[in-house]
Amino acid sequence: MSRITVLISGSGSNLQSLINAQADGLLGDAKIVSVVSSSKKAYGLTRATNACIPTKIQSLYPYTRDIPKEDKEARANARTVYEKDLADAILQDKPDLIVCAGWLLILGSTFLSKIGCIPIINLHPALPGAFDGTTHAIEMAWEKCQRENKPLTAGCMVHYVIEEVDRGEPLVVKELVIKPGEETLEEYENRVHEAEHVAIVEATIRALKDKDN
Repeated sequence: MSRITVLISGSGSNLQSLINAQADGLLGDAKIVSVVSSSKKAYGLTRATNACIPTKIQSLYPYTRDIPKEDKEARANARTVYEKDLADAILQDKPDLIVCAGWLLILGSTFLSKIGCIPIINLHPALPGAFDGTTHAIEMAWEKCQRENKPLTAGCMVHYVIEEVDRGEPLVVKELVIKPGEETLEEYENRVHEAEHVAIVEATIRALKDKDN
């Protein structure tokens, strides 16, 4: 059995897609063994609990809350400690695959070196090379289309995580065309989320096959 740990930060709709896929047998013998959230308020924790999946909360806030924003060195050191603790928490569950499904924190070199050779995949609401490293990629793509007043091909992808943010090898890419004046930002956002729900499952299946080859 392949063991999957899912990292979330918010509502967990992509986590729910994975839970549904597991229930439908689409993940083969793979099983989600843990859900880790960067926020104690994330609704995804409730989704995991409803599916009888153990959860953990690993928030960055307690590590940095007492450090002034201008003290960049101290905050960087705190971030390093956080990444070590996050990796330790994940490694306790002995995952074969880590899936970032709406995880909003950058996974830095400290975390990646401690995780070692365990593959990590990440969902990003933009195409390869577009709007890297931002949580506002959906809004930025829609606004660019309206500003330039011409159709724009955007969408989402799931890629392997490397130290360069959002630059790892794509596993699944979903292209969506935005046309100026034809839909609101909210309508485009809904389209992206629908594509994400499909992409996260397809990419997880593909990553599990890659791991076994």
